[in-house]
Amino acid sequence: MAVQEREMDELFWHQFWKDFPAASDYFSPAIKALQSYLGFGSKDILHSLGEMMGRKASEKMGDKNLTEVLSELSNLWENMDIGHLKVVSRDPLALEVSDCMICGQLAGTGGMYECAFHEGFFHGVLTNSLHREVNVHQDTNFEGEAGTWCRRFVSDIKMDSPAAKSVPDMIPAGPRRA
Repeated sequence: MAVQEREMDELFWHQFWKDFPAASDYFSPAIKALQSYLGFGSKDILHSLGEMMGRKASEKMGDKNLTEVLSELSNLWENMDIGHLKVVSRDPLALEVSDCMICGQLAGTGGMYECAFHEGFFHGVLTNSLHREVNVHQDTNFEGEAGTWCRRFVSDIKMDSPAAKSVPDMIPAGPRRA
């Protein structure tokens, strides 16, 4: 594909996906039918989307150590006003997402709501950044400020290993929004 064609193609998809809800409504009938036929659900799609975006985020960050990656992700959450992200455990590495604009607006129902998008995102960014397969799963969720859900994701990374001794105890999520 010629450079100009590729740029036009990228511009088209950028504009198309700019309004994701409208795009998903457009594709919904076909996607729902294909999901049923192929035997996978929305959770699979959201996990794959999160994983792809996590890999892209890692690529955009460049070559950084784990501390820098986690700090940049925390800042990204704050700067884009999509919630708060902090490290809550080092061994194993556990991340907490609170006040999330993606799924945190679902009012507490008393049940476990799995966020496949974040699970995929953290898998993608950590796997790509560390150049090894990283397992990530949602450990729990709990009701946070103003009744929004918070989620904790646990990985198989052990930050207290000898190679990771320079990592600070806690990477703060940044200032809390009022």
